[in-house]
Amino acid sequence: MIEAETLLPDGTTRNRAVKTTARALRARLHLYRQQWAEAETYATQVISSANYSLVTPYRAISTASFLSRESVLELTFSNSDANTMWNNWFPSALGGQFNFQPVPTAIALLNDPAVGGNRSALLATTTIAGASVTYGNLYSRSAQRDDPSYVLRLAEQYLIRAEARARQGKLSQALADLNAVRARAGVPASTAANADQLLLAIENERRVEFAFEADRWFDLVRTGRAGVVLGVMDQRRWLFPLPFNDLVADPALEQNPGY
Repeated sequence: MIEAETLLPDGTTRNRAVKTTARALRARLHLYRQQWAEAETYATQVISSANYSLVTPYRAISTASFLSRESVLELTFSNSDANTMWNNWFPSALGGQFNFQPVPTAIALLNDPAVGGNRSALLATTTIAGASVTYGNLYSRSAQRDDPSYVLRLAEQYLIRAEARARQGKLSQALADLNAVRARAGVPASTAANADQLLLAIENERRVEFAFEADRWFDLVRTGRAGVVLGVMDQRRWLFPLPFNDLVADPALEQNPGY
């Protein structure tokens, strides 16, 4: 990744890797490794670039916003190469398979004006057999089918930097980063008064901000909170098994415990 940052071109090609892509990935990597100063440094480089900004309203991050200014790296689609991810979220009455369904807790958080704010647009409802059904609306079923799928976006960099700063005792700066994301969502500023409150507020913000972006499990595992929050007390279950083919290809690899 270090060499990639050196070799990649400058620019803002959001569906191709550039230097900023490598920096955003490094910020995430250092966060996972608990290298707080480095995580702050690389997130700052992304945030400080004049080419990126948080977009409003929140729903604009994922609907008809080709090459949005919030996008650091995205998968782009077109009419001839359609984004079919909506199919997993939409119920069969709307032509989808409903493979992924928001749980009641997520629905309550997103619909709470003081928590979800305008992120409630991630949910939609329809009536099936006389009953109201709520489904995920991150990807729309537009005629163009060209909704992007974001791999890296600026909101994550703000929350990476917020957490890294909080871990270093830079509480006022961390709070400012957290509240930048909350302000975009139209929710009140956090009033977290100490490091523990602030870290929990950041964790909870990530839970809502990335509700359907598959971050929650990894956040709880990397912070050691999967047991407390999810009741998965056996830490062997926090890790995935290494694929058999990878183990055969590299004898130096050892299978994760429990598999």
